[in-house]
Amino acid sequence: MPVTMLRQNCMLIWDQGLKKGIVSDPGGDLPLIIQAIEADDIEIQAILLTHGHFDHVGVTTALQHYLQDKYQKEIPILGPSQEDQFLLDKVQQDVLNFGTKIDNAQNVKPTRFLNDKEKLSFDGINLEVLHVPGHTPGHIVFYEPKARFMITGDVLFKGTIGRADFAYGNEGLLIKTIKEKLLPLGDDIYVLPGHGIGSTIGFERLNNPFLI
Repeated sequence: MPVTMLRQNCMLIWDQGLKKGIVSDPGGDLPLIIQAIEADDIEIQAILLTHGHFDHVGVTTALQHYLQDKYQKEIPILGPSQEDQFLLDKVQQDVLNFGTKIDNAQNVKPTRFLNDKEKLSFDGINLEVLHVPGHTPGHIVFYEPKARFMITGDVLFKGTIGRADFAYGNEGLLIKTIKEKLLPLGDDIYVLPGHGIGSTIGFERLNNPFLI
């Protein structure tokens, strides 16, 4: 679901048989996200965050409150890695500084941060956490080994990689970590990026100019 003026891909992923799933990177357009959840009658088990940029996390807190009121139970916010806390603490300010409008944008306090190689288990979905810094210091990727896909946030896109020209960015580290942690997982893995269309690890290995 592309959200905000930056067309950031908020993901709704679920097990079709169980009708249970997760939402990742709810950056904005809260009514659209809620509409998608309710249209397929999905029970959300957690909200996952790849990193702290406002277009990925803007309505996380508002979505959590909505889901907790709906289900009358805690819905955890999981991720990113703790190194991105400084970004989560200034979401509202960054929205203003960027000159965009995101209704219900709030700073984010995760239920807990996630660590490299951590494993998350939900009904019908099992994810492995990979810490891939460089775009932001605490950026993580979520990898589903059985279904063979990964949610890459702003680490890896079709034909390119994430921006690393921020004061806290590191392009060399980003490329190195992609090569060491993501490429070895298999050419068949489908890449669900934070912006734009999907790809595969195999396509990026052969065609991405940053990785050749």
